[in-house]
Amino acid sequence: MYTYESFETLGAFTLLRPIFITFLIVSLILFLIVILPRTKNKRINGFTVTSLSIISILISAQVLFYDGVIVDELNLGGDAVSFYMFLAIVVFSILNPIIYFVRHRN
Repeated sequence: MYTYESFETLGAFTLLRPIFITFLIVSLILFLIVILPRTKNKRINGFTVTSLSIISILISAQVLFYDGVIVDELNLGGDAVSFYMFLAIVVFSILNPIIYFVRHRN
């Protein structure tokens, strides 16, 4: 009934992996912007860093949840790589506001 060979690798559902990769790249770019020495970039402020971090965590958590639902319905195995990418997104999303507010505490 279902043809899911194209998004299944070694019994693991990998269709949603690019979404996690995208959020991981966004978190890493934001991390680099926060880590680099202060520039005259007025577009990045505490609200922006905090908002992007919270949105990244919430959306990637929802994608991970729906990934689990899809895996359960198709009788496949979960994707461990996506879970580890989710953990990396959470770590960077927590570190970004902390580092930003520590560096900009005058």
